Amino acid sequence: MAGLHTFGPLTPAAEIAAAFPDAIQGKTIVVTGVSLNSLGLATAAGFASQSPANLILTGRSVDKIQASISYLKTHYPDVKYHALIMDLSSQSSVRAAAEKVNDDDTIPTIDILVNNAGVMAIPTLTLSEDGIETSFATNHLGHFLFTNLVLPKIIKAAQTSPTPTRIINVTSFGHQFSPVRFSDINFSKLPAELPEEERPDLQKTEFFIGSSHSEDRYYGFFSYAQSKTANILYSISLNQKLGEKYGISSFAVHPGAVNTNINRHATPSEIEQALKRVEELGLTSAQKTPEQGANSSVLAAVDPNLPPVNISEDEARGVYIADCKVDDDNVAAFAKSQGLAGRLWSLSEELVNQKFDF
Repeated sequence: MAGLHTFGPLTPAAEIAAAFPDAIQGKTIVVTGVSLNSLGLATAAGFASQSPANLILTGRSVDKIQASISYLKTHYPDVKYHALIMDLSSQSSVRAAAEKVNDDDTIPTIDILVNNAGVMAIPTLTLSEDGIETSFATNHLGHFLFTNLVLPKIIKAAQTSPTPTRIINVTSFGHQFSPVRFSDINFSKLPAELPEEERPDLQKTEFFIGSSHSEDRYYGFFSYAQSKTANILYSISLNQKLGEKYGISSFAVHPGAVNTNINRHATPSEIEQALKRVEELGLTSAQKTPEQGANSSVLAAVDPNLPPVNISEDEARGVYIADCKVDDDNVAAFAKSQGLAGRLWSLSEELVNQKFDF
């Protein structure tokens, strides 16, 4: 069976899926945030190539999901596709979507959940209908709520399936620019007014972007970075709560630089500056196709040879995957902390007004 070392940064997702057909064939898989020309669609296509029983695709737009399903059907007609309407920024929408999944007796288990949907670098501060900064509400909190609500079906899969049961949270190298601002989730304070451990990395921002944004209460890339840190911390908590008890693993995946619709709010000059700096540091800056960008998500979902996540000490290791390999070196210290993961879980429960005990 293929091992982790077999694949590289530009390996297409379908090639990885083909190496682990038993982990996909006959399974039920959920991918959030699917539309044409998206990482979500490329991820779904990778899974579809190996004949899952059910492929549940979520998004805010009926038309976009149906267009994606039509595309997939032309290539993989034998898969049963489900369109699930869900606006991750809206807790009521998330609850309705989770209820629909939970009430569907034709879907008794969920083997793989890829929390892929996201928004990036929204230029001005916006709050969700629940009063929460939109990037945090969409990229983290909506996924936290949806995952926890459908978790009984994920646990059932783990109890009945010989192949891995996995929860994948799509994060980003960009998490490094900001920890979670526990005292100021909604960006009402200047960076200097925050506790030191909650401040964005202004020096790194200056280096990569060309401006520190130290005088901005809200900066779109800081809100994105905060949410991406939350994705990693959420994976840590899931491993703590589900790993030993149920054998369920969660990984946080950095897809790399992928030219998709998520970049629509980002300033082209800032993207160009950041990619130039990444190249100077000797890191991979090449633009990936969506099929290449989806590779680590598919790998994290299906490869049984991934080393177990180490949560024996305060600093979690083995959670973050990039370019088809575990990459602990490029995770910020604030995104490895089990203590901060616990704080985020408690804050998230408070923000969705529901406690989860598994």
